[in-house]
Amino acid sequence: MKSSNQFVIKIENQRWLDHNNEEDLCSHGEIYLNVNGNIITQFGINEEWGISESALALLRTMDQDYRCDPNMEEGLILHGCGTVLMTGCPISIHWSVKHMNDQILLSDFVKITTTDPATGNVYYPDLHVTLHKNEYKDQVVLFASQVKNFFATSKQKRISGDLDKEMYQSFWEEYNLLLANS
Repeated sequence: MKSSNQFVIKIENQRWLDHNNEEDLCSHGEIYLNVNGNIITQFGINEEWGISESALALLRTMDQDYRCDPNMEEGLILHGCGTVLMTGCPISIHWSVKHMNDQILLSDFVKITTTDPATGNVYYPDLHVTLHKNEYKDQVVLFASQVKNFFATSKQKRISGDLDKEMYQSFWEEYNLLLANS
């Protein structure tokens, strides 16, 4: 299916923090997000995102609705300053995902740019787009596949601690299941 370019999300670059690809459990980098011509984030504006964490959050929206609630939810594009299970950092980009048969409505876009809840919120109140489900799926699957390939070509992880090992294993079990079912 041809893309309408109403919703474009792609990885601009992906890397490990401090070039330590054996101990860093999450990939980081810059993302391009354009919704109906509104560029929400892009290369070169000094925004670092948790790429692998964001990919899992996006995969979760493939068949499930997501309600934008920055006060209660972690977001769909995450800063990456939390843990592998995406907790702890308010810096994020949120939007609602509503499944309607073969269409998906994206709305309620908000970008949280600081850890201070009183400042740094950018709202896009009139921004919404309705896409064919396959168009959304194509964007998310490509994004998630690039993350998986990045990890597959990296060195084996050295994970210390049973909790970190368990979290990392749970992350990839869910990730691979959602990606395979999309």
